[in-house]
Amino acid sequence: MSSQKSRTAIDNAHRGATIHVKGIRFKTMYALSRTTPALPLILSAARLLAGEQPLTARLIGLFDLLRQAIAFHDARITWWRHEPVAAATGEQWYAPNGWSIPWSDDILREVIERGATLQSAARHDIVHYGAPIVWDGRLWGVLELRGSEMHVGNEEQALIHALTPLLAATIAAGRGDGDTRALTERQQRVIEMVRAELEAPLALGELLTFLLRWALDATGAEAGAIALVDRERGELVLHAYEGYGGDPLNRDAFGEARRRWSWEVGVAGKVARTGRATLLRDVSRDPDYRAFAPEVRAELAAPIGADPPLAVLLLDSPRSVAFGESEVAFVDALCHLAVNPLRRALHYQQLLETSAHLGQVFASMPNGLVLMDQQGRVLRHNPAWLMIWGLTPDAMRDPFYIPLDLVPLLLPRMRDPLALTELCAEGQRSPTEVQSLLVRLNNPHQEVMLLSAPTRDSFGSLTGRLWIVSDVTREREADRLKSEFLSIVSHELRTPLTSIMGYTELLLARDFTPGEQREFVKTVYNEANHLYQIVEDLLGVTRLEAGNVRLDRWAVSLRQIISDLTAHLSNQISGKHTMLIDIPPYLPPVYADRDKVRQVLVNLITNAVKYSPNGGEIRLTVTEHADLPPDHPKGQFVLVAISDQGIGIAPEDLPRIWERFYRVDNGNTRRIGGTGLGLSIAKALVELHGGRIWAESKLNRGSTFSFTLPVATDLVRR
Repeated sequence: MSSQKSRTAIDNAHRGATIHVKGIRFKTMYALSRTTPALPLILSAARLLAGEQPLTARLIGLFDLLRQAIAFHDARITWWRHEPVAAATGEQWYAPNGWSIPWSDDILREVIERGATLQSAARHDIVHYGAPIVWDGRLWGVLELRGSEMHVGNEEQALIHALTPLLAATIAAGRGDGDTRALTERQQRVIEMVRAELEAPLALGELLTFLLRWALDATGAEAGAIALVDRERGELVLHAYEGYGGDPLNRDAFGEARRRWSWEVGVAGKVARTGRATLLRDVSRDPDYRAFAPEVRAELAAPIGADPPLAVLLLDSPRSVAFGESEVAFVDALCHLAVNPLRRALHYQQLLETSAHLGQVFASMPNGLVLMDQQGRVLRHNPAWLMIWGLTPDAMRDPFYIPLDLVPLLLPRMRDPLALTELCAEGQRSPTEVQSLLVRLNNPHQEVMLLSAPTRDSFGSLTGRLWIVSDVTREREADRLKSEFLSIVSHELRTPLTSIMGYTELLLARDFTPGEQREFVKTVYNEANHLYQIVEDLLGVTRLEAGNVRLDRWAVSLRQIISDLTAHLSNQISGKHTMLIDIPPYLPPVYADRDKVRQVLVNLITNAVKYSPNGGEIRLTVTEHADLPPDHPKGQFVLVAISDQGIGIAPEDLPRIWERFYRVDNGNTRRIGGTGLGLSIAKALVELHGGRIWAESKLNRGSTFSFTLPVATDLVRR
């Protein structure tokens, strides 16, 4: 700095202006009078500190200047690089008894903790003064003065405060640029090569691996790692490591490699918290050391970025003399060079992570999503989009336009193709509006809710539309079942209740003959029994859905079950029906729950009677060796079939008769009534036994319901 520039800088200090020292600028915090004698001293100090001498020599020269204003005996300045560094006057101070008086670190620690100036009288009437070297809200070091006749008044303190920014800037420049004077020629060449390589943008993982390998190669360290600093969580995140023979950290309970640890643990954590490098020549003597490898003796940890640290570079060696002055200087220079590239890489990595998170959400959404431009060309879609429509990935050729390419693919299944086309046209006419449409598909039956919303770019301009499709078949089916349940149950309950209430009112209002009373009571009993059966069906479905039905299975005689059942059903079969039973002479026992098989037979025979209102033949056939459907489970089964000559079932209704509360919608079924639960319960009970149930029917020609039960072989009984 020239004399004129330095004088201008000092003059600006009166107004608290910006001063430049070695390319670093700061704001003076204390204004001095133009007439104060300290101004020439500050000018000389600025010249000295801006010189080319080693940092320690410049600081010792500053002590000589400072003695012109303050009568101290000795002084020291402490700052931090990889370990505390002190520059002192070099003079020894002796007590009257001849013993030397060492520096006490009490004042140093208090200044660091409080961040404020301290002055105290110690032993032998020695005045000890300490001042923090603070710049830009950060502590860079501590200045200490000692003397027996030293006086630090307001003017002296103002002088020290005026020098503080100069000292901070000098220390920052001396430790921030890596001080390449201690580097070997090879290390200097490496630094220049690294500088050139870092000009190119590098991904985060690539950059950290690149820095670590250069650090290992140039310093001769046997192992090393780089961890990013997560200040929000107070943790370090391991990203690159070499030379440890495996994962430096152990694995978690799921077998995944750990990558995080608290910055309260280990030397690297201390560096992450303080931003100051640390060198341990014997790790066994440091309580903060945390071993990555048992054979480590020396460890060097340096921050990449100082305020705050972005990452920590850790180098380990089994040799205590592995890291000398040139290795430490190289690491300082390397970390300084890496700051800006690391900031770029972290920003790029953050963008990548955000994109990856959004991509994962987009891909894993159960709803179908498709993003299109203003012309309807599909830009992106998720797997659920194809799955909901029942399309294959090959169908989404590039380019793919909606609705031009979508409607032909869905046309065989769509009930109203024009509705989808009209929705797209409406989106073109009103691009800022949100539209919705319920799309009904056949073969199989499916209902899809489609929501179309506009999309905008970062400037707020319209870019296209986002379609969200949801398969609402089950939801709407649940609504239908709820409505069916309320309608059917209310109707089925009202009919017997009306009869019960009517006959009981007659019995209470008038006197009837014993025969008439018996008939009335019998009717009330039958209707109450009907109510009981409805409640049992409802409870049975609930238990089956909850998985609470347990079978009490034994080797039982199917012939005996059917014989007992026909006696029970004789009163329910009217004179218009004829019951025929065909059972072979020899029939092996079945492995089944007697009561549950009886319930299945009752449901099927009752249905056969109900749905053949004009009478006819009800046939129950049992076959031991029968042809079973191709998808039937393997094994030995007995086939039971119940046939009627009733109204039959239409082909389109046949697949749905096993659904709860489903009833074929025609005049006959509405007149016959029923809850629509019998077949659903029968199917569940048969499948619990390991068998299958199916139906065959023709309109107005009757139906046949068949089911199988496993034969009670020795293997089954075990």
